[in-house]
Amino acid sequence: MKSEVRSGMRPSLSASLPEVPQPDCPGPKPSQAQPRAPRYDTLTAWRGVACLFVVVFHSACTGYGLGFPNGPGRLSGLFAVVQRLWIGVPLFFVISGYCVTASADAARQRPHPGPRFFWRRFHRIYPPYWAWLGVAGLCVWLVEHFSQGFFARVYVPNPRAFTPWQWLGNLTLTETWRWHLTGGVESALLSPSWTLCYEEQFYALVGLVLIFARRSFFGVLGLLTLTVLCGFLLLPELGVSTRGLFLDGKWLMFAAGVLVYYAVNYAPKRFRVWFSLPLGVGALCAFAAPQHLLEPRINEPNLSYFCAFLFALLLMALHHWDKQLAGSRWLRPLTFCGEMCYSLYLVHWPIVLMVGWAFGQLGFQNEFLIFFLGLACCLGVAIGLARLFHRLIERRFWNPTYAGAPRELPGN
Repeated sequence: MKSEVRSGMRPSLSASLPEVPQPDCPGPKPSQAQPRAPRYDTLTAWRGVACLFVVVFHSACTGYGLGFPNGPGRLSGLFAVVQRLWIGVPLFFVISGYCVTASADAARQRPHPGPRFFWRRFHRIYPPYWAWLGVAGLCVWLVEHFSQGFFARVYVPNPRAFTPWQWLGNLTLTETWRWHLTGGVESALLSPSWTLCYEEQFYALVGLVLIFARRSFFGVLGLLTLTVLCGFLLLPELGVSTRGLFLDGKWLMFAAGVLVYYAVNYAPKRFRVWFSLPLGVGALCAFAAPQHLLEPRINEPNLSYFCAFLFALLLMALHHWDKQLAGSRWLRPLTFCGEMCYSLYLVHWPIVLMVGWAFGQLGFQNEFLIFFLGLACCLGVAIGLARLFHRLIERRFWNPTYAGAPRELPGN
């Protein structure tokens, strides 16, 4: 499963940047090839879609949904769809692949791109994450102190039982792979933070490519993708565990976003269709076992890749109409959630668990009332709290955007 910023008031993401003259400074000259349209404003709304998918999934499947007295009953079909809304995570990975590549591509035209890139990533992700990790840890500790075992039903660990290595993994967003080096058991206080562990691996590799292979940036990223694909196919056959590492295949979803960025910004338009072929082949390979696409298993690999590659194809096709779509009033609610998606992604867990439990204590028996009213309660509290966290904490760490660079989307 991710994720995805601050300083005072911020203009709308669809607003254009002023062209500010830059003083001459030593450093590498810009490359001849310049991206045609690095901004993709509609991605903010898509972030809102992906984030709401995840919030609804956690609300229904680990929150109020546990309160169905006799199962979802007549809502079993709808509930089966909700059980698969974790697909918001692969959508996140594709969007991050595009946005982080756009940011890195702009940075490589300036002096010292590697350190600049790493600082912006650190400044953007870690302080808000640490702030909410502290709040969530205190919240879970207090609830467990007065109601021992409350969170055990949904596998939220008690922070008092964490080892120093587990705390280090949680604080550094390395917990998905930390245990490969230090041993022990993987345990994350914020369950959705596993996606941020993959995000950090993607940032780290992109930053290293900026430092050591700036001039052949996209070529090296392509080589990395082929390496991951080989490792994904061969290492499990050799008995090598890659769980939690980018070699387990998650990189391929980020790479889909990288491919979209390159195709719409650098590829000759008459040849752009050829860049969609790897995505189409990837989707067909995931569809080779269609029975797996129907399984409700969380993070089912086939469904993850299938959705990620189809979504990347959709982004490539819709890029031409980005400006028109971004200005649509119908997308404003999604854009609203997308602009604070990092806050919403962070704070909704374990809030929806407690709200869902409280709702279940009301004793409703009608499955329609449980589903729709419970979902409204969870979404309302999660979005309201996320908005507060966004204004008080997250926005203070937004990275400044310099002239000529694509505006960074929230969560990148």
